Amino acid sequence: MKKINLLLIVLFMAATSQTFAQEEAIFMHAAINPTLINPAAVGADKDHHKVFMNVRRSWTNFPGTPRSYAISYNGRLGKNLGLGAMVFTENIASFSRLRAQLSYAFRYDVKDFNMALGLSTEFHRKRLITADILEDELYDIGDEAVERGMEGIKVFDASLGLHGTHKLGTYFGLSLPSLVRNKLDEISDPEGNASILSNFTFLAGHKFDLKENNFSIEPSLVVKKVRNVDLQLDFGVTAGFLKERILTGLIYRTGTGGSLAILLGTKFNSLRFYYSYDVYFDEFQSYNGGSHEITFSFDFDRKEGKFDRSKKYRK
Repeated sequence: MKKINLLLIVLFMAATSQTFAQEEAIFMHAAINPTLINPAAVGADKDHHKVFMNVRRSWTNFPGTPRSYAISYNGRLGKNLGLGAMVFTENIASFSRLRAQLSYAFRYDVKDFNMALGLSTEFHRKRLITADILEDELYDIGDEAVERGMEGIKVFDASLGLHGTHKLGTYFGLSLPSLVRNKLDEISDPEGNASILSNFTFLAGHKFDLKENNFSIEPSLVVKKVRNVDLQLDFGVTAGFLKERILTGLIYRTGTGGSLAILLGTKFNSLRFYYSYDVYFDEFQSYNGGSHEITFSFDFDRKEGKFDRSKKYRK
């Protein structure tokens, strides 16, 4: 973090310390790509394989602010198994995070709902960016704490999830992230304030498809409580016109100061594009140019096998 005014650094860290404590992705497009927050969401679309690319640049025009990237795949194998993979990276000043994740979901039908139980296995690495540290005039060669940071911390973790979709357009999901780290926090907490169940993410929404008017509207809600971060709620609504060739919407986020985002998007055959711009309802907003987020998604038709093996065993 070369040549950065110390006063601005102190202000920035004070305004965002709770956000940095949050281990989960800070993307606002979770309703668009629920696999970002819930492993049970993989394979929810029985007709397509999906590839997502998510990019978020937070609090632009201020040095060292977060840059977050994710690329993911999910699809269904057979009738009941959903599989997914994701790589997530984030850089904050001279600090970087990497998360590689494999997700598995067992899907089953309950009346008009398709339900899923999911599990993710995850590899996390956190480290200081070596090039930035070595160029910093304040770095003392041989500083053990800094050198350990450059080597990085590597941990394995897991998350659980429940996800459901209704044939009429309702969907919901509940996930328990970072089970291993949260369990370690619970064990090491002498006052018993930490709990493995106190960290969760909940998503719900419904898509109203008014085909006779060539119009759709989709309200959604994300509730997130992770570690020591304040409870966070994302209220979103997205409207689609002309068979979703034109998409627009708003997302309002509470917690950590609050923010409001405007969402624009389009759909062309199997490609979807979403862009959002959000501003922060806090004093720190006067020091930055807002946040930008982009999502690309590609759908690939899922081909059925030449014959249904399940029929073989029903005879």
